Amino acid sequence: MKDSRVLLSFRKRPGALATIARAVLGASMSLKEGDRDPNIRAQWENAHVDSAHLKAFASCCNLPDESEYLHPMYPLTLVFPLIMRILGHKKAPFMVFRTLNTRLQVVSHRRIGVNEVLDLACETDATRIVPKGFELDVRSVVQADHAIVWASIHTFYYRGNFGAADSQASELPSLQESQSLGSWYLPNRIGFRFAGISGDSNGIHYSGWYARRMGFNRAFAQPILVLIRSLSCLEVADKPSFRLDAYLKEPVYYNSNVFLRGIAGSTSIHFDIYCEDNPRPSLCCQYTEM
Repeated sequence: MKDSRVLLSFRKRPGALATIARAVLGASMSLKEGDRDPNIRAQWENAHVDSAHLKAFASCCNLPDESEYLHPMYPLTLVFPLIMRILGHKKAPFMVFRTLNTRLQVVSHRRIGVNEVLDLACETDATRIVPKGFELDVRSVVQADHAIVWASIHTFYYRGNFGAADSQASELPSLQESQSLGSWYLPNRIGFRFAGISGDSNGIHYSGWYARRMGFNRAFAQPILVLIRSLSCLEVADKPSFRLDAYLKEPVYYNSNVFLRGIAGSTSIHFDIYCEDNPRPSLCCQYTEM
């Protein structure tokens, strides 16, 4: 049974430094029985898009900086700071520094105008013990005029032995045959800047020392950035409604060429994202128009 709900309310976008400080003070090092199914909600009502933030987002993602609509992945930069507050709360299963985002689902119901007033809500959802770890879903919803216009599910993974697995980690079917769908270049020294833009301030995205300590070769890009740049290659960002499922497998390192391979149908694209000469895909994705 879940504990009583924890409600976190914000009048503006939560700051990264305050989030990190709270995560350190409320850190949990082990899974407590009562925290197996946390019940934490973070909300930000009457949110207005900041024009300077939107311009910085467009610049970092190589997007046009003038549009009457938000990029369909832009809401991720609004909800992710709320998600970080949830993961850093003392009622979260573990300290936020132990977690990795392994899956992401985005559902866009319609295009969102840059001047629309939005209500954002994020809350913990399903939990699972999987082989070699523990998974937690965080569900996010964006509403405008009391109607849901955008939603996402982030799955976070905590490595460790937590007893007998009650689920298997889900996967996309493997691509048996594929063709080139495009490529782009990921420059260096943008991780810290995009951390402030996206809300994903994990040090593995801008500190080589910290990334190596966590078991990676060097710092690597936030998945949000990789997906935005890749969707630009596929020329689907102007579609009003779609579902995107992304499985995050391996890092996409800075100063690297990024390649997309997949199968494009009339209303869907199954594609993998590769970093340089790594034969294994870094992200496996399914894009479906709705």
